[in-house]
Amino acid sequence: MTELASQNGRRQLWRAISTSRLELMFASLHQVLRAHIPNRRELNSVAPLRRGLLLGLAALTGLAVAAPIIAIISLEVAIASQSSLGSSGGRIPAGRENRASGSYENILQRPLFSRNRQVLTIAAPPVIVDAPAPPARAMLDPSVALRGVFMNGERAKAFFTSSDNPVGVWVAVNEQWSGWRLSEVKPGEVVLEADGERQTLQLNVLTK
Repeated sequence: MTELASQNGRRQLWRAISTSRLELMFASLHQVLRAHIPNRRELNSVAPLRRGLLLGLAALTGLAVAAPIIAIISLEVAIASQSSLGSSGGRIPAGRENRASGSYENILQRPLFSRNRQVLTIAAPPVIVDAPAPPARAMLDPSVALRGVFMNGERAKAFFTSSDNPVGVWVAVNEQWSGWRLSEVKPGEVVLEADGERQTLQLNVLTK
């Protein structure tokens, strides 16, 4: 209430000042026009052509004097309006600001030219999962060698040597040795299996 009363008081004071200025300006304009415009007796004493020229000159003089006055009055009115707006704070109420910001966010989230105006959802990038590496293939030690075979009816076995066991060892059919299973024994070769891999070893007899 106090701020509103002070604003009203300033407006009334400004109106009074503006009114006094207008009165002074119009009084000075009247004096200028009286000084430059001849009276009726003088106009009747001159020729009609010269009378028209005098009246035109007087009108131009009045416009030249009145134009700056009107411009000054307009400028003062604009300044007064700006000062009244500045005294009131010139701020938008908080509720209106919140509604405006909410509207802008709604426009951003719901595009105007979208068919259904649904909230835009940004899909997460697909997670690329590396395929598991294939299991390493079982590899037979290159130093393993078949030195002999034994076959007697259903009994069969093979004699192997390697860098880890140069003395050698006998392995029967279906027995495990160095991670490999002896699956077949033939007169000149054997078959070893491990993790689905099959490895055939040829008989390699040491010669003296």
